Amino acid sequence: MIKDKGKRTSGIVVLMLVLGLLAGCGGNNVNSGSPDTNSPSAQNTEQPSQETVEVTLITWESAAMNEKIMASMKKFEEENPEIRVKLIPTPLDNYGVKINGMITAKQAPDIFMTGNDMLLDNGAKGLLFDWTAHAAADQEFMDGFYSGVVDSWHLDNKLIGLPGLLNTYSIFYNKKAFRDAGLPEPKIGWTYDEFFAAMKELSGKQGGSQQFGYYASPDPFHMSLYSVSAGGAPFADAIVNPAKVAISPQFIEGVEKYKAAIGNGYMNPPTYDLSNVMSSFKEGKVPMTLQGQWVADDLIRTAPQDLEWGVVPMPVVSSQSEIYDAVGWCSPATIKNPDAVWKVLKYLDSKMYEEVLPQTPVAPAAYKASAAKYFDALKTAGHPEVGETIDHILKSQSIQPVRFLTSWAGKAYPFIEASWKKVLMDKAPVSDLNVMAEKINKVIAAGQ
Repeated sequence: MIKDKGKRTSGIVVLMLVLGLLAGCGGNNVNSGSPDTNSPSAQNTEQPSQETVEVTLITWESAAMNEKIMASMKKFEEENPEIRVKLIPTPLDNYGVKINGMITAKQAPDIFMTGNDMLLDNGAKGLLFDWTAHAAADQEFMDGFYSGVVDSWHLDNKLIGLPGLLNTYSIFYNKKAFRDAGLPEPKIGWTYDEFFAAMKELSGKQGGSQQFGYYASPDPFHMSLYSVSAGGAPFADAIVNPAKVAISPQFIEGVEKYKAAIGNGYMNPPTYDLSNVMSSFKEGKVPMTLQGQWVADDLIRTAPQDLEWGVVPMPVVSSQSEIYDAVGWCSPATIKNPDAVWKVLKYLDSKMYEEVLPQTPVAPAAYKASAAKYFDALKTAGHPEVGETIDHILKSQSIQPVRFLTSWAGKAYPFIEASWKKVLMDKAPVSDLNVMAEKINKVIAAGQ
């Protein structure tokens, strides 16, 4: 659905930075394609009766995905004959600009897809409907979400949207490479010591060129997982409105471990081009790589039959900590039929995804019953470990931000870009990270 292509400053979060990125079900991750304006589902020509409430909807999904969504919504209409759902076609290009223009002109649809960043930006401007009262009156439904996933969809104690699909990040590995190196396959709960040891054993010269044991570009948010797992402070102290960033001793410890791995040739330097890493993974040339869950669907469909691959969460020092992000749904503050819109929102997040995700298993739903259908599809495809890994990640009691979600984020990232890669490549002292943090904290203070 969306490839929450969060543009991370220097690594994983480059993957994650567009629309929060944009976490689901299209052809890649939770964010792909654009609707077909000639689709019969999109072009609904029947006029609603006077007794019918029309609820309008916009997504950034592909034509095929929109067809599936609207097929499911037909069942909703049968169960709720007083409500009619109409899909408004829109191109993915400049999606955010178009939606914001529609909101300003008071012509926005009743429901539209959004990333977490876009949600919080519009919410801070008072442009989104507050669903707090509806959620409080529908606690059974709200209890159906994974614990914590709705937290970042609140702003100033107001529920301004609902998460729909999630992007998680884990390590995809080549089983044969582990066997050939005499290593046991990694499992949930494996340690950083085991991770770095495997990285070393899996690296070496292949055909005269360097093969790294691990392919990734960890950024400060990713490094925060090591820090928190080791009992230290996270890089950013909150997901929605961080008050500060910190470089703890445990954070430095993690940096030193990655620095050593890069310096010894066990993993790629942060300047390495990772754009073709999944093609190389399919060819059996990549032992381990950090990826979003959406690549599992591509591997199931297109990888060679003899490629033996698995998925495992990030390792731990002593406790689990994870990062994930979401895309979902929200409504403009000007909607006229909130009760009807709430019914549609609930169906989209639950029954619709239950029906659609097994057909396009690219991302788990934030709603547990819907996610279960996604996991079942992965089991049927012969990769239950993908669902087990994702479920483990989503049940973590410690969730760290995947990036800055605030309006001042653009002013903070240049400081990361100026220091981070140099430190990892040992071209700048680790103490530069403290200078980086001080500059970011000044940005945060100015933005509050």
